[in-house]
Amino acid sequence: MMKRIGILLTCLVLATAVLSTVVWAETAVPRSDTFLYLPLVSKPAQPPQILSFTANVPIADPGETITLSWATSHATTVTLYHLFGGALSAFWDVAPTGSMTYTISSGSRNSENFALFASNADFPYTSTSLLVPLTCPFTWFFGPAPDVCPQEAALLSASAEQQFEHGVMIWVGAEDRIYVLFDDTMYTDGWNVYEDNWQEGDPIDDPSIVPPPGFYQPQRGFGLVWREQLQVRARLGWALAPEMGGSTAVQRTSYYKYNHTYLKALDNNVWHLLPERSDWEKLIPDFVQ
Repeated sequence: MMKRIGILLTCLVLATAVLSTVVWAETAVPRSDTFLYLPLVSKPAQPPQILSFTANVPIADPGETITLSWATSHATTVTLYHLFGGALSAFWDVAPTGSMTYTISSGSRNSENFALFASNADFPYTSTSLLVPLTCPFTWFFGPAPDVCPQEAALLSASAEQQFEHGVMIWVGAEDRIYVLFDDTMYTDGWNVYEDNWQEGDPIDDPSIVPPPGFYQPQRGFGLVWREQLQVRARLGWALAPEMGGSTAVQRTSYYKYNHTYLKALDNNVWHLLPERSDWEKLIPDFVQ
């Protein structure tokens, strides 16, 4: 009897040990369908930055081909603009970091200007500009000179001038133009310019127009403009002396707009015609070539 009870106790102990081992195994070893969930941490978005924007030369010549280079960070869209007259003009969509060549127009003066814009989906654009100075291929015919390059070399030409009661007429043969300078303040335009349509063989004046004693009727191209442009005649009045011939030089500034015109006067001074025909003055230069 006691032997049977001992056998039963031994079996009970063994069964309990096996069951405990199974339970421990199921709790200690992860099941194949058990998942571990970790929180997602997003990296903060970075604003675009322009690290550099340069040209391969410190100063360029009109007509030269230059290389523009740039580097950015955190940018997905980069655009390179050429500026003309202070406004955005031609543009190129470019890589975030790279370079490109650009051929300067032979007619460009003073500087070439560019702008680089960089952006990404999370931030507005950032930008920077680049100015490439240009050499000036021409010199002014007088001094002291304006602080910008002339657009062209001085145009040398036959000329004539005539003084009037209220202004001056100037003929520039190489341009076939007649400049009229008014000294009144009745109108907003201080000067005007007309095409010279008088031809050799045309009447030089109008015999029916008789000036008061001591005054003159303008002749040839001056007379044609004076007779046909009634406002010119009314504003200038009569000529004070016959026209005088000589030579002149003409140059203009090279701004995008609002340019100045300079003409050598017969007395070796300089007529300065302000932009938009707004006004004029006579300069006394240090020298005239």
